Amino acid sequence: MSGWRLTLRQAPALRVDMRGVLPAAVVGLSSAQIEQVRVGHGNALVPLGEFFTVKADDNDDALVFEGDLSRFDRVGWQMTGGRITVNGPAGHYAGGCMGGGELQVKGHAGLLAACEMAGGQLTVEGDAGDFAASTLPGSVDGMRGGTLIVKGNAGARFGDRMRRGTALVFGNVGDFVASRMVAGTIGIGGQAGAHVGYGMRRGSVVFTGATPDIAMTFVPALVEARVFWQLLARDLARHGGPFAQLPARAVERHLGDLASDGRGELIVAR
Repeated sequence: MSGWRLTLRQAPALRVDMRGVLPAAVVGLSSAQIEQVRVGHGNALVPLGEFFTVKADDNDDALVFEGDLSRFDRVGWQMTGGRITVNGPAGHYAGGCMGGGELQVKGHAGLLAACEMAGGQLTVEGDAGDFAASTLPGSVDGMRGGTLIVKGNAGARFGDRMRRGTALVFGNVGDFVASRMVAGTIGIGGQAGAHVGYGMRRGSVVFTGATPDIAMTFVPALVEARVFWQLLARDLARHGGPFAQLPARAVERHLGDLASDGRGELIVAR
């Protein structure tokens, strides 16, 4: 089945809410019908054709977006299957509440990328803003499953309240990474900001680059976990980049955050 290529006509005057523009929603539609799909523009609903030209395309992706989508929010919102590719940047909430499928952003992503993600994979070729892999405002649980890969840098509160899944940053990450983390795995290839693992309860955070400043509420682990580390290292190594050589590296583990009666671990690869 051929996919669809949506090429941006011009940047919108206001932010556009792209929820509902998903592979499953356009199956069986013609290009004219897809152009009539309504999206939020400010406080109005307008046809998708106001912003994009829609053409059939012989590709493996159900939807390919061409252009600067930095003012288009919720690309891939609640996606459960199929594939979306954005050849450029994307706005806020990219891959939010995703349950399956694959979303690839070949540029930067805005705030709250992969927030409350439950399945599938989101790959951001550039940077991600604050609160990636975290929780929606007013909610309790952050990322709940799936895989987030950020090949650039990420902002503050990465993985805040994360509960399951894997979230990797090839570059640097801001303050409060893994804050209030409940479970899951986070990997950092570069430097981390202040307050690593603040309020962390469980889960694992792996550092392959610079050693972070570790708070006194984390204590060195006295028991080795070689089998566990080899399993975890091999799983992360398949994503390449700064994680490729992890199985061959020794590690130091720090347990905490004891101020929260936490049982998480900060793993520093040597």
